[in-house]
Amino acid sequence: MKKFILIIFFGLILTNCTVKYKVVGKYEEFNEVFIGTVNSDLMSGTAVIEVETVPSKMKCSGNSRINFIPASNYLIPGYCKGQKGIATLMCSLTGRVEGTFTTKSCTKGYGTGFDKEGRMFAFTFGFSEEDAKIEIDRLMAEVKNKPDLPIYEPEKVRKEKGFSTGTGFFISNEGHMITNYHVIRNANNITVSVDDKELIAKVIAQDKVNDIAIIKIDDVENISALPIIKAKNSDVGEEVFTLGYPLVDVQGKELKATFGRINAMSGLEDDVRLMQIDVPIQPGNSGGPLINSKGEVIGIVTATLDSIVTLYKKGVLPQNVNFAVKSDYIFPVLENITSENKSNSKKEFSAWVKKYRNSVKMVIAR
Repeated sequence: MKKFILIIFFGLILTNCTVKYKVVGKYEEFNEVFIGTVNSDLMSGTAVIEVETVPSKMKCSGNSRINFIPASNYLIPGYCKGQKGIATLMCSLTGRVEGTFTTKSCTKGYGTGFDKEGRMFAFTFGFSEEDAKIEIDRLMAEVKNKPDLPIYEPEKVRKEKGFSTGTGFFISNEGHMITNYHVIRNANNITVSVDDKELIAKVIAQDKVNDIAIIKIDDVENISALPIIKAKNSDVGEEVFTLGYPLVDVQGKELKATFGRINAMSGLEDDVRLMQIDVPIQPGNSGGPLINSKGEVIGIVTATLDSIVTLYKKGVLPQNVNFAVKSDYIFPVLENITSENKSNSKKEFSAWVKKYRNSVKMVIAR
């Protein structure tokens, strides 16, 4: 028994160190490869991972951990073959990716994973700097004839195509709409997509501080304005949903509905202007209505907590932390605009989606 304990003890001593090595991988169906660094703590079985992809130059950061250790590893000091683990990273262009891996030694192994769109990638780790360069060159030659990885880059879209997109919704029968100020900021031309046509919109009012803008389009018939109430009567745990046009270059131009709950009646650093929600949102959802079970607008979807920044600052990945501006801050901007504020009874969300799908439109800023 004493001998067994000594073996385990010396095994732990031998593995109580941090090592650094390279990871290299590729997307299976696309012309996209990646190379990065793994800082591994062999004692705890955890690691910090940073990678960059080619050709899109997407940056990913995250962590991995061992979640299975074969019995043989405890008997032989410094023996790590057959261990299994999981890795979770946040990428600047595709969001969260997850992978699983198997070790061949304490510093080498292989694995596969998927991004949130279900696109598969494979990777191998344990390379030296020199060997990693050789491997990445081999992978680049292997995937060069495959299609580019479809990703959404708002900054690049604005520079290359000259426009960006967001969401807006009708608040009057005269064509007034609400969106976020940051959706139309610095735009020379604003249009709204209605029945596959782009109608010119005028800016009626802007509230930079609270990220609210009111725009107006003319010559639109059969408008169904959304009723707005103050969010002060809402509460944590209440079910809500939004309608919008996220990542149109990737997900398409069809209106999307996502559902969740109110998590807090304040935002970052207890900002009382915001609500925290777990309704899934993406770039392009900005300006969409946050709607309760009575079909009433109680907020404007506006932002998501930056996962990469949070990872660097706090060392953790936030899970679906999003925010909406409370509807209370809409009313001071309305001025002489007559908005809809009738009270409704509760209905299934599917009924409200069907009723409001023509009241929420894509806003295009150039």
